[in-house]
Amino acid sequence: MSFNAYIDGFNLYKGALEARPDFKWLDLIGMCKDLMPTYELRNVYYFTAPLKDRFAGDKANERQNTYLRVLRHSGVHVVNGTFRTDFSWQRLASKDRKETIQPHLPPRFGLTQTAINHSWKEAEPDAPKARIVSMKEKGSDVNIASYLLRDAYTSDIAGALVVTGDSDLSTAITFARSTGLMVKIGFPNRNRISKDLRSKASASETIHSKILRENQFPDTYISTSGRQIVKPFEWRH
Repeated sequence: MSFNAYIDGFNLYKGALEARPDFKWLDLIGMCKDLMPTYELRNVYYFTAPLKDRFAGDKANERQNTYLRVLRHSGVHVVNGTFRTDFSWQRLASKDRKETIQPHLPPRFGLTQTAINHSWKEAEPDAPKARIVSMKEKGSDVNIASYLLRDAYTSDIAGALVVTGDSDLSTAITFARSTGLMVKIGFPNRNRISKDLRSKASASETIHSKILRENQFPDTYISTSGRQIVKPFEWRH
């Protein structure tokens, strides 16, 4: 029996890797095999979006490009969505200056707690607003659902592993299972388990740190063509 894996890159990163740089050089093929040991792995699809620079000197996009290169050379199919930058005015959630901006405003910076309190008073009965920038990944959830359903209806795989915590995929998983496909969910974050996803799946498992630790590429990856791909320095701590 064979299976395909569908990995929500953003969800995996936020749920299991963001706080652990030493886990970011992750061998996805090895991880998927460990999560579905009784099935034969056929294809791994990794859904992500190319990062944009957030500030001058930002190197996150370079590190991502290096990782995507090693994934492609290892045999993973990388499916790109897009990142969209939005600017908007959003209401403040707290009057406490320590919860208003990071890094924290010093007590004598000028915009003191008194000034913040004045802004809240002026805004009553509403709350004061701050202009923020948000970068959102677009298209990955649609791509995951599309690839999963395509394979459920047109291929001869017996199982599917979906690595995500996004409950928006529950309908696609329901349809995939209606074809007879066994669908297992790998939750990246044990503290964010979607009950809806778990109820729709055939099986589910939290991805424990042991699996992440044991499935790391060597610091210098040698491709089949002899090319060296070196693990980013920031991920070696």
